[in-house]
Amino acid sequence: MENTKESIINHALTLFSERGYDGVSMRDIAKSVGIQAPSLYNHFKSKEDIFNSIIDEMSKRYHDMAVKNQVPRGEMNDIVEAYVHVTTEALVEIAQKMITFMIKDDFALKYRKLLTIEQYRSAKAGQAFQDFFVQGALHFESNLFKEMMKYGVFMDCDPLIMAYHFYGPIFLMMNQFHVQDGSESEALDMVSRHVKQFSKIYVKHLRENK
Repeated sequence: MENTKESIINHALTLFSERGYDGVSMRDIAKSVGIQAPSLYNHFKSKEDIFNSIIDEMSKRYHDMAVKNQVPRGEMNDIVEAYVHVTTEALVEIAQKMITFMIKDDFALKYRKLLTIEQYRSAKAGQAFQDFFVQGALHFESNLFKEMMKYGVFMDCDPLIMAYHFYGPIFLMMNQFHVQDGSESEALDMVSRHVKQFSKIYVKHLRENK
């Protein structure tokens, strides 16, 4: 059962994703939660504070999902060590669980919608969108691929372009597929095909065995 603070965050996210940040007042949030507007300030200093808490909550939920699904986490060296031993089949499973979270989890869906709407009107939202969905992902993956090249897992190439090749289709899939329209199975199949083809192109032993 969620507490009042969690309820405020969830209701605020719903309203922001529907009306945009500027289209929602503290009074609107309080009414949606079912409390008096002054009571909001017992939990948050301002609407911006609520917005920042939504960003933090999304990061926490993504981390919890990654831990639950045994996605390698931690320092880059530890992550590289883990991925070096990951099979293509295991990588497919990891990618499928991550895309499922992004197209199925209600909080994640509303969060992406909110940032997509607000990124052109708010510098903070724009930065959050880049950090979570674009530059942050590309930076992490390019560093991961660069380090894995040192282990001889991947062919030598530009790691940033390689990150674009891997993440670009994933990003498109997040925006193409929606569990509400029954396309989850199609999304999982597409992710599987993408990861397997990516591996055939970049994983050294697969290229050598052709």
